[in-house]
Amino acid sequence: MTPKAKTVTAVLLLALLALPTGLCSLFFTPVGIGSLFSHDSLEHSIGIFALMCSGVGWLVCGVAIWGAVRLNRMAKLESPPADMSPR
Repeated sequence: MTPKAKTVTAVLLLALLALPTGLCSLFFTPVGIGSLFSHDSLEHSIGIFALMCSGVGWLVCGVAIWGAVRLNRMAKLESPPADMSPR
């Protein structure tokens, strides 16, 4: 496997890791915020728990995206320079 293929595979795997956590967090953030304004104590507790889990999901999503961008940048820096010798 070439270094470019390894980089592309790693970036795709990190993006696939970020997708479900981001989608779940996107759903549970408004649900948690809406539950905070309830007068029912159980629903209020569930809202706090949903927001905590959503925060962890956003953190995992951010770290995965950051890792994918960093891998992509490192691959571009490590690529061999073009042959600039005159012919």
